[in-house]
Amino acid sequence: MQRINHYTGLDASERGAVIALGNFDGLHRGHQVVIETAAAVAKGQGMPLAVACFRPHPSRFFRPDTPPFRLMSSRMRAKILKEMGVQYVYEIPFDAALTSMDDETFVETVLHQGLGVKHVVVGEDFKYGKARCGDFDSLKKHCTARDIGVSGIAPISLHQSYGKYGSTEIREALREGDVFFAAHMLSRPWIVDGEVVKGDQLGRTLGFPTANIDFADRIRPRAGIYAAECRLDGEEAWLRGVAYVGKRPTVEGSDYRLEMHIFDFDADIYGRILDVAFRTFIRDDVKFDGLEALTVQIKKDVDGARAIFGMM
Repeated sequence: MQRINHYTGLDASERGAVIALGNFDGLHRGHQVVIETAAAVAKGQGMPLAVACFRPHPSRFFRPDTPPFRLMSSRMRAKILKEMGVQYVYEIPFDAALTSMDDETFVETVLHQGLGVKHVVVGEDFKYGKARCGDFDSLKKHCTARDIGVSGIAPISLHQSYGKYGSTEIREALREGDVFFAAHMLSRPWIVDGEVVKGDQLGRTLGFPTANIDFADRIRPRAGIYAAECRLDGEEAWLRGVAYVGKRPTVEGSDYRLEMHIFDFDADIYGRILDVAFRTFIRDDVKFDGLEALTVQIKKDVDGARAIFGMM
């Protein structure tokens, strides 16, 4: 799969694709239907399959000081898209030039002249163009005028009482610690990936060494303890353990951390890329009277997580 971070001056081989267009943060079930529809069109017409998204996320461009909210890293998104058979990922620069385009200019400049797309698939609630002036109807109008096919996908959900499968809904679930419902909407466990970095090594001192990962621009879930699994980059095996998320109030910590304790594991993995998959919430983060009380509780958390995995 090829990642392309511009829409001008493309080689002929990089143009003429069927594209799924959107932000695709999380690649949840709704996103998957959009991409699968594009894949069916591409296969039927003998054309390449591509995904076009925006970099940075529009919310980050307009509100640079907003708290971290991303559901996945670019690495994880690219990995999943490749597994879905996507051949090209166009990461369209979301900048002042793009935000000044009205809906027709976007279609002409980016989709038609730039990417040379043959067919575009979007969610029916897709908005684009300056001040979000464009919608699905205008996209269809401007694309049809340029002989570009258009398909729209209605929002999907398990049941109308649960609402649609959407990135906003997944973020809300994670803030509540409901990683099970988030996993349902995603069709896979929610994963935080990153390089293992050195922490304070307090866990090792207490007998529970951890692999620490920076959340970066990803959403912070509810602070507490989770049953989790992890996988080292380049390896197939998922290793079980407990993940801590929070600011470590017992030792007066200040930064929000992800610390993964892996069961029955003792190896130097600093500098390796680790995927941490959240399985279920165990308890909230609390401040203990001291390290002895914290150690006692960690032992209970580990036993609890082992019991949970024994039932899974």
